[in-house]
Amino acid sequence: MSKPRLIDHIGVLVENLEESITKWTATTGYTFSEIGRYRTENWRDHSNPDPHAHDARIAFSRNGPPYIELMEFHGEGTHSAKEGAGVHHLGFLEFPDVEGKMAEFANKGVGHDGESLSAEGRVILWFTDPADLDGVRLEFVSTESQPVVADDGSELAEPLVELPASWTATD
Repeated sequence: MSKPRLIDHIGVLVENLEESITKWTATTGYTFSEIGRYRTENWRDHSNPDPHAHDARIAFSRNGPPYIELMEFHGEGTHSAKEGAGVHHLGFLEFPDVEGKMAEFANKGVGHDGESLSAEGRVILWFTDPADLDGVRLEFVSTESQPVVADDGSELAEPLVELPASWTATD
């Protein structure tokens, strides 16, 4: 087995992003990035296996690692209110072959629930099925560009946090 990777961030689902940023700042002393959006037309999850729109509002702590990613409830699938507030995933970045990681985990009996596809159809972000890992997802993010924009849909003025260059808006 290869050396384990360190957790980059912990994703937490929240009902109201602005209120949660205020609470997390007051209780942890952490500061948070501007609010951004992970916006794609190529999302698949248990709510719909066909590629569909996904527009999750997010903010990252500027303190870490691990960083805290706050994600507002969105849609009917992986980020919905039905999932409940709280820890959603443990995030790992910079995987050049996310699909290879998916195959490796499938051989270990770990399924998937949530993935973002590039325009060419490659998996660029993937969540494991929480049922396979005690109710928590693992997130694997590729080295490819991710569809992250500012809250108003414009290009980010600065990265949400000191993340790899792959976490910038796509053309």
